[in-house]
Amino acid sequence: MKISPLYLAGLAVDAIDGLSAVGVRPPYVETDDFVTGGVLDSKGRHWIVKAPMNTTAATSLEAEAAIAPLLLEALRQGELPFDIMRPAGFANVAAGGRAIVYPEPIGTPGDFETMTSTGAREVGRAIASIHMLPTETIDHAGLPHYAAEEFRVRQLAELHDADQTRAIPSLLRRRWEDALEDTELWEFEPAVLHGDIDSENFLWSGGTITAVLGFGGAHVGDPAVDFAPLLALPDPIFDAILDSYENTRGVSVDESTQTRAILLSELSIAKWLLYGIRTENDDVQHEARNMLTDLAADVESDPSSQPEPTWDVDPS
Repeated sequence: MKISPLYLAGLAVDAIDGLSAVGVRPPYVETDDFVTGGVLDSKGRHWIVKAPMNTTAATSLEAEAAIAPLLLEALRQGELPFDIMRPAGFANVAAGGRAIVYPEPIGTPGDFETMTSTGAREVGRAIASIHMLPTETIDHAGLPHYAAEEFRVRQLAELHDADQTRAIPSLLRRRWEDALEDTELWEFEPAVLHGDIDSENFLWSGGTITAVLGFGGAHVGDPAVDFAPLLALPDPIFDAILDSYENTRGVSVDESTQTRAILLSELSIAKWLLYGIRTENDDVQHEARNMLTDLAADVESDPSSQPEPTWDVDPS
């Protein structure tokens, strides 16, 4: 189903009593999972409408709505240094699920790849503030809470699911199984996680992070989850993120955490393949298979090189 900016404006009218839409405005972003657009009402207020495009996205959006009041309370208590999505209304979408309408936050997305060390320190502080939230924030929202062993077993189960596709190179399967069966590597203190660290979810103004969105994947689990998407950044930028994180949270990001982040970054390719299969998206499947082939070639040529894990696997 094609969702136009005018359709999003109609959803805003349905969701907010008394709202009179007079125009649409940027941003308008369309992905496989969501369509997001801006709406201007007759009182000059700017709204964002976010609509899901499939059942997985609808579930994620409901999770973000569930945790929003708890994050807002954390913000009021001074536990978060940034704003969050503030749902104001909901409207059913013809494709299934509900769209969320919320006031447009201050700021615009930045690009992590062009981020300075100053920006990196902002990201480190933001992630640390999320990880420092009490785990009850997740529990009260009804979102997943994984102990360390539960999380390890879950990753192993997902690897086995991916292996059933017969698309995982044997070198990678053995490599990942060896790491996941190393129970000492998976000893960590669970924390509240954002779950979808991506530049599009961080809004900036004047060099400061003003809002963090996209909490649909929030859960209690391995802190390495939130570091994995940042591994591709240049070393000085990634190091600045870690340094700021450690200073803010008062803990050290040890070697095991960084190794798990690397592993999770690799495993995300297998999960991307499963996503493509479940959504019957041939483009995603093709991309994931190519990424797995490339990663296997990189590992075979140099098993100890970054950004791959530092353990060795016998390729025979």
